[in-house]
Parts: sequence; structure tokens; C-alpha cells
Amino acid sequence: MVKRAYASTEKKAGSQTVVEITEDGLSELLSRARGVQNGLCSIPVEERLIVIEKIGQAWEEKRRKGELESLKHELSASTGYSPQTIDLELSLVPSALNSLSIKRNLVASFPFEISCLERFTEVGKDEYCWYRPRGPVFIISSGNSLIPPLIPTTISLATGNMTLLRPSLANFFGVKAVYSLLEDISGDVAELMREALAISYFSHDSPSLDYLLTKSKVGVINFWGGEPARTEISRRVSSNPNHPDLIINGPLTGYAIVDASSATESAALALARNILLFDQQLCSSPTEGAFIGDWEDAVEFVTMVGKKLDDLTETLPPKVTESRAYVIEGIRRSLQFKGSMVFKSGSSPNWTIALSKSRSVLDDALQAFPEFGLHTRRRFMEIIVLEKYEDALRMIEELPKRKSFRGIDGVQSVGLSVSDDSRERLCAGLAERGIFRILPLEDMYMRSALEPYDGMNLAQAFTYAVYRRDKPLEA
Repeated sequence: MVKRAYASTEKKAGSQTVVEITEDGLSELLSRARGVQNGLCSIPVEERLIVIEKIGQAWEEKRRKGELESLKHELSASTGYSPQTIDLELSLVPSALNSLSIKRNLVASFPFEISCLERFTEVGKDEYCWYRPRGPVFIISSGNSLIPPLIPTTISLATGNMTLLRPSLANFFGVKAVYSLLEDISGDVAELMREALAISYFSHDSPSLDYLLTKSKVGVINFWGGEPARTEISRRVSSNPNHPDLIINGPLTGYAIVDASSATESAALALARNILLFDQQLCSSPTEGAFIGDWEDAVEFVTMVGKKLDDLTETLPPKVTESRAYVIEGIRRSLQFKGSMVFKSGSSPNWTIALSKSRSVLDDALQAFPEFGLHTRRRFMEIIVLEKYEDALRMIEELPKRKSFRGIDGVQSVGLSVSDDSRERLCAGLAERGIFRILPLEDMYMRSALEPYDGMNLAQAFTYAVYRRDKPLEA
């Protein structure tokens, strides 16, 4: 959090009152960027990571003592997730701030030792590189979940950047609660990090937001989200005479592929868990699936998935509204009319799986329920029974063009439960089609410390390399 108080104004945003740093406040904050970044860069990376780790430890301590209960219910109300789902997310915060994981990410991000983030590091005989912060970094986050905004913010701080984070309204108070723990950590490094981090909400029509995008001397603007905000952000940034880098992480989704030889009870449990976790709102969440095999085998597999969904729903119940229940019932009937076999929870609209033959019929079903778009669907999946793996590749490639997936750029994650014989060929086909992540179905929601972010290396994107050579090159 910001160490000093910058000029701010209170604003009503929806039902919440948020504090927004004014243009004058931002100007003062950014004027300090070079000094703050030089200060951070003078500190060994290991010491920066220790402070970040302490934030996670303090968070876990508060969670253990039950001091996050009020926040949990506040976030449940703002995100639409059940309190149990929020509780799960709160438990993952220390992992996102784990120093060893961040160090592994930095080591994997740079071709040389991570000392290259502290000083000139020899990369060849009499040749050196020093990766300097490209910031200030302005991160515009979106979505309901708490963890996604923590990832770029923490990477930006660890690489020595002054960092300005604009969370979404839904997760604003959660993100603020995490980084406010910096206030309780003693020492010069923590003090410098407090000065390096600012969190503020900016409304779409905010003069402060317009200043940041069109006039300010920020080095990087990292936007997470889709249209129409993406085009508007791009337009404004292009007019900034300081030419900040614009990094866009667009909306993506996940996909599941299961073949008959691997349609085990374990695979059914894995798929059910991925359908329930965060109500399929993560970019990695599978929102459609392909079953490679016979119809009878697919029916048997989905029946198993349904039983697992019923079992898991007891520990991760959804938040169901009356209007949503009405739409779900209508969609179920429409899908059945179009030829799908519909599997569903018994007495409430907790979950739905539509099994379709050879092609998706969801677009047809949506004609009567246009409000059942991807971003409003919860715990719903259509699984298409296909003969060949190539058919699944075609389905994935065509996904962004379909009405039922309007608004996404493509498929980020594909979770596989397939035979070893077909895996290598399938992975090559997915890579050729621009998929960023290919994972076991069991933990496709988990992110490794070594992973790029949507095909991109964030730590490198937030830095630039200074090259130095002390002697002339030998002929």
C-alpha cells in the first residue's frame, strides 16, 4: 500500500464507496517512481521475496484466527461465489505469495542468474546484462477471483517496479486486504515496497484513469479483460506521447478432452471438481468438453461425473438465484428438444451437463435464452461425443467463433484424460492451434511456478535489459 497519502477522492461505484487517487495525486506518486525503483533494485531479490512471503504468512495467520470471516462474506456478496468457494480462494493466497515459487518463476524467466535483476551479471566474456524495471507498471485487473490480480502485481514488485493496481469492484476489498498487511511488516525493504505499491479504483469515466492512459509516464500498462474496454484502453494508450508498453491478457476459457480408454472414475472426479471450482469463472476452467468414443461409453462416463458433482456440491454449494433457476430449467428443456441428453442435479439447478452427438447444439438452444452467455453460465457443460481426436481439435479451433462463447479470444487451457498413445499427437495439434496450456485434467486449475502467463513471460515484460560490453568484440 502507498506509504504516503496522495490526493484522493471518494466515489460511489455501484453499491460501494471507493477511494480514487486524483490526477494531482498520481502525478506526485509517479514523480517518485525513479527513486523508488532504484531503491528496490539496490535490494537483493531474495530480500524482496522474503517481504512478499511475510505478507502470505500474515494472511494465513489471520485466516487461522478467523479474522477474515467478515471479508469472506463481503466478497461472497460482491463476487457471487458461495462463502465456501471464497474460503477456498482465501486459503490459496499464501501460495501466490510463496517466495520459493516466485523465485522459481524468476529463474525460469531470465536466461541468466536472477542476480541480473540486481546488478550487471556476466552473460559472456566481458559481456553483461542488467534487467531493470520498465515501470511504473499500471495493472488493470478484472474478474471476480482474488488470485489473478495478485500474480502480476507481485511479479511487478519483485522485479523492482513501482506498481499501481486497479482491481475490479468485485475483488477490490480482497486485494486491498492482502497488500494492507505490508503495513505490519517492519524493516527498510517493507517500507520501500509500501512506497512502491498503490491500489486505487478508477471508474471508466475517471479523469485520473484518462490521465494514466493518455498522458502519464508509466512504462507498462497491463490490461486483463475483454471488449469493449480493451479497444477503448488501446485507443487511449495509443495517444500517450510517452508510448507505454500495452500488454493485454484477453478473456480465455478452458476445455476438457476425455477418451473412452481413460474415462475412469478418477477422470470423472477431476472433471466434476473443475466444473465446480470458482463456478467455471477462471480462464482455465473447462466450459466445454469432448468425449472421444462411443455414445454408450460417454453416457456411462457422464453418469459418473454427475455422481461426483452431487458429492462435491455438498462442500462447495452454489449461490442460486430464482432468476437463474428459471433460465437453467429453460435451457435444459431446450437442449433436450435439440437432441441432447441432459444430466442434472436432482432438486435444484446446482449443475447441468448436456451430452450431444457429433456437434454442439448449445448455440441453437441459446436462441431462446440469449442471456445464458459464457460469463453467466455456472456449473454447466456441454460434452460432445466425437469419433476422432481431430474432431476435438476442430471444435477447439472454432470455439471463439460460436455464439455461446462470444467474448473470448480462445482456449487457454486444455485438460486431458486420454491414452498415452494419442497424447503426443494430440498435444502437437493443440500447440499448432494456439493453446497456451495443456495439462492433466486432474489439476488443470493449478498453475506451476514455471508457467508463462497466457503464453507470455510477465517478469520479462515488466523489465528491460541493459547490455554492457567492456572490450571490443574480437574479429
